[in-house]
Amino acid sequence: MTETLSYQDPLTGARGWLAYDGGTARLAAGGCRMRPGLSGAELGALAARMTLKQQVLGLNVQGAKCGLDHDPRAADAEQVLSGFLGFLAEELRTRFSMGSDMGTDWNQLQRLAAGHGLPSVKYAVKNAQGLSDDEFLVRMSRLKDRVGFLTLSQRRAGHILGHAAIGAARAAHRTGPLTVALQGFGTLGRAAAHAFLDEGVRLVAVADEHGAIAAPGGLDLSRLLASAPGSPVPGLDPALALPSRESLFDVEADVLVLAAGADAFDADRAARLRCAAVAVGANLGLSDTVERALHLHGVLVVPDFIGGIGGSASMEVLFGPKQAPTAEQVLSRSAHLTRQLVDELFQSARLRGLTPRDAAMELAARTKVDPDAPAYGHCPYLTLSDIRA
Repeated sequence: MTETLSYQDPLTGARGWLAYDGGTARLAAGGCRMRPGLSGAELGALAARMTLKQQVLGLNVQGAKCGLDHDPRAADAEQVLSGFLGFLAEELRTRFSMGSDMGTDWNQLQRLAAGHGLPSVKYAVKNAQGLSDDEFLVRMSRLKDRVGFLTLSQRRAGHILGHAAIGAARAAHRTGPLTVALQGFGTLGRAAAHAFLDEGVRLVAVADEHGAIAAPGGLDLSRLLASAPGSPVPGLDPALALPSRESLFDVEADVLVLAAGADAFDADRAARLRCAAVAVGANLGLSDTVERALHLHGVLVVPDFIGGIGGSASMEVLFGPKQAPTAEQVLSRSAHLTRQLVDELFQSARLRGLTPRDAAMELAARTKVDPDAPAYGHCPYLTLSDIRA
C-alpha cells in the first residue's frame, strides 16, 4: 500500500510528491529526483522497488521515493527544491531518510536541508537507530572521506554494483582476469570503474550519452577516473572512439554493466550480446521481457534491485555496527556483503530453476518488518565475525 504526500510550489506551481511503500517500519529510505514529467505514480512504483532492496538485505527499513516535476537545469530549480525540502522537513526529522537521485546532488541536498535547520537529509536514521546526535554525525561524516579518486559518498553505490558484476562473472564460470563493458560514466559508473581498478578488472569499453570508446587490451582506468566529472566519454580518448554509443553492446566482455538509464536495449539486442553476464545498476535498466530473453540465451542477469542496492547496503554497513567503521571498512564490508548476496542469488536460481529476478523476489519475501527494532544491524550477509574482521 502506497502513502503519498503531495506538494505544490507556491511560486512556480511545480508539483512534488513523497511516496511511502508501506508504513510499519521506523524508517523509510529512498532518493529525491527532479525531472520534467515526473508523477506521483512513478514515485510510488520506485518506492516499491526501494522496499525490495531493503528486504533483500534483511533490513528493518521500508521503501520511499520523492521528487519534483520540474527541470533541474532551470534557473529556479534550487529555489523550488529548497521549498520542497522545507515541506518535507518533519518527515526528514522523524521517518524519511533521503538520498540523491536523478536531477539532484547529495551535497546540494545536504546544503539545502541545513537551511531548514536539518543536520542531514538522513537525520531520521538517528532516531530509528537510537543514536545520539554526536554518534549520528560521526558516522555521517565518513561519507565525506576520500578513498582513492572519490569520496565514500560518491563510491558506495557504484562500488557495490562493481562487485555485483564481478560476482556475476564468477557465477558464470569466468576465471582469471575479468573484462567489463560499462554503460554510463556518471557518478554510478565512475564508482563502479573505481571498484574495477581496485580489483584488477580490465575495462574494455565505456559509453555515455555522447558516445563510446573501447580498447581490447583495456582502457587506462586511472586516467579516466582522473578526468573531470561530466566530460564526454569520446573526448577522453578520441583515437579509441566507436561509431556510436550503442556500439558498446557489440564489444566482447565477460560482463556488461548498465549504470545509466532505463531500458538499455531490446530483446533483439539481447540475443546478440557477447558477454556471459549483465549487471544492472540503473533503476529499470532492463525490462522483464529483456531479462527473460537473456536468461533463455544463458546470460546471467543481476536485476536492478540487486545491482542498485548500494545505497541501502552501505547504510547497513555504516550504521549497523556498534562502533563507527572507517570509510575503507565500509567499502570492504560492502564488497563482502555483495559477493555473499550474489552467490546466494545465483545458487538459489540454479537449484530452483528460477530466473535471477524470481530468485531475488523470494529472498526479499523472507524479511518481515519489526516496528520495534532498530533499522539497521540485521543483514544476513554480514555476520559479527565479518564486522570484527
